[in-house]
Amino acid sequence: MKNLPEINHCIPNPKAYWCPDCKAHNTFDIVSSKSSDLYNCKACGFSSMFSPAQVLPWKNGLFVIAGLSFLIGVSLGLSGDPNYVIPPLLLGAFFGLLAWMMAHYMKKWSAWASAQRRKSSEELRQEALDHPFQPEYDNSADFTEWAEQFLTPEEVERFHEKYGESEDGEKQEAGIVLRVEGEPREPPPSAPGE
Repeated sequence: MKNLPEINHCIPNPKAYWCPDCKAHNTFDIVSSKSSDLYNCKACGFSSMFSPAQVLPWKNGLFVIAGLSFLIGVSLGLSGDPNYVIPPLLLGAFFGLLAWMMAHYMKKWSAWASAQRRKSSEELRQEALDHPFQPEYDNSADFTEWAEQFLTPEEVERFHEKYGESEDGEKQEAGIVLRVEGEPREPPPSAPGE
């Protein structure tokens, strides 16, 4: 199966994980570590896919912390005690670099999302079909988490029923029209015998 028509991975969704290299909401593998989960793009392997809605408050908070750290460092320097100036300045530089990195990727996201919003529904549909990476069905927890970014849990369940394996081990496939954000959702076709 080349394309999953229910989900257009080229429509901007700030709550969905996005790959800045592929410029799409590609499927991912979740790699858990002690501190956090990394979302690795299945298309290019980029290990820093991010959700713009989650990154934005962190970026803003880190800029505030960096600014406050610099102000504290400068005020300590002006008070005449140079021994306490270096730690807040280093802390400010560290948080400032983290915030700058987040701002860099958010700028890429904003440019892509803005360009995508100017395209028609048909252009977005065609771009999804022509995109070098096509999401493919996978019966895994990572795939389910990816699909739940775009579909309700009930729709994901029907999705698994349609594309999952049948009792004889063959893939099931249903022809469904690609849904574009803003268009009404069509009810799923009924299975034979219902």
